[in-house]
Amino acid sequence: MKKSKVLLVVTGSVGAYKAVEILRTLRDVNIDVRVILTEGAEKFISALTFSSSGAGKVFTEQDQFSVDSEGVSAHISLSRWADCILVAPATANTIAKILAGISDSLVLSTILASKKKIFIAPCMNTNMFENSITQRNINALKEHGMIFIGPEEGKLADFSVGMGRLTDPEKIAQLIAAFMHEDSELFKGKRFAVTAGPTREYLDPIRFITNDSSGKMGIEIAKEAKRMGGYVHLICGPSCGDAIGLDKIDKIMTTKELFKKTKKAMEKSDILIMAAAPADFKPEIVQPGKIQKTSQLDVRFLKTIDIIKEIGTHKNNKIIVGFALQTENIEKNAVKKMREKKMDIVIANSNLNIGKDYGTVLMIDKTGRKKVVRNETKQKIAREILIFLKEFLGKERKNG
Repeated sequence: MKKSKVLLVVTGSVGAYKAVEILRTLRDVNIDVRVILTEGAEKFISALTFSSSGAGKVFTEQDQFSVDSEGVSAHISLSRWADCILVAPATANTIAKILAGISDSLVLSTILASKKKIFIAPCMNTNMFENSITQRNINALKEHGMIFIGPEEGKLADFSVGMGRLTDPEKIAQLIAAFMHEDSELFKGKRFAVTAGPTREYLDPIRFITNDSSGKMGIEIAKEAKRMGGYVHLICGPSCGDAIGLDKIDKIMTTKELFKKTKKAMEKSDILIMAAAPADFKPEIVQPGKIQKTSQLDVRFLKTIDIIKEIGTHKNNKIIVGFALQTENIEKNAVKKMREKKMDIVIANSNLNIGKDYGTVLMIDKTGRKKVVRNETKQKIAREILIFLKEFLGKERKNG
């Protein structure tokens, strides 16, 4: 198998030392890594640290105008060499310059010359990250196809706690390794809306009804769809879990919020994968204050909106993949649900899968094609669902 090659760009952030762990983890999975250090990065960590930690070659800004043995400039040869570029940690300054197309350094010239996938892992003070200018820059780069990993909330360099901490180096490396897979362009150009997790329907400001959904299945589908080249918008309930590297994430609480966000996301998407488990009922009256403990509590419940049915009536030419969790007559009930709600594919499973890392599912498309995945991790199931979807789309295109 051809060895994958990653160009690791380290910029002048206090988190620069963590890039060494990213390098080591990538090397552990047999990925060849070259490193570029910006002038700012060298204030925090030396080139020697990276070369002695397994980097194939380490470049600094002094190499900006150097050429290789064939007379090719460094920024051109590096952009051609790499299968992808990872900027980690990425400062607000570097993000802004990438968007502006500035090429006054080896790092910026290499990124501008590259046609490969570019990943950016920000690391900065909370105020800098949340500044509207930085957010605008990040959103614009996402639209250009660049993938952002994090940041996370945690303790920062000034001992404050907030958003801006570099995503765990091992998580970053694992995401990069996953994207090196040969099917990374299966869904290139496709836009996904993926829902995950439970919803909550409140009785009062403190208590609510919900279900045991962990959100793991939807999150794994979102991550796999992104890894396969799609643009992924995730809408998830309270248990968002480990959802990194996606294009957009909306967090919701209630079924009504899930419907609104999903309907809006669907307008800009080609494919909806409805893996969320919205509550089917809600209290007729939500008490404004805490309900005091009594010997008996009478609550009248109303049905919540049937999201997938409502969206299915206005699907046009878009694809809908839904889940059908059943306790009996699993296949029969799943097929019925698929037909009634105008799904293209239904994923039938049982309550035994809820909250677990492993599971068994039956996939059925509207032509009657079926496939079973037994006792696999949810990551593996997510991959199989997307391959099943890809085969369905190929069949639709052929018949159309």
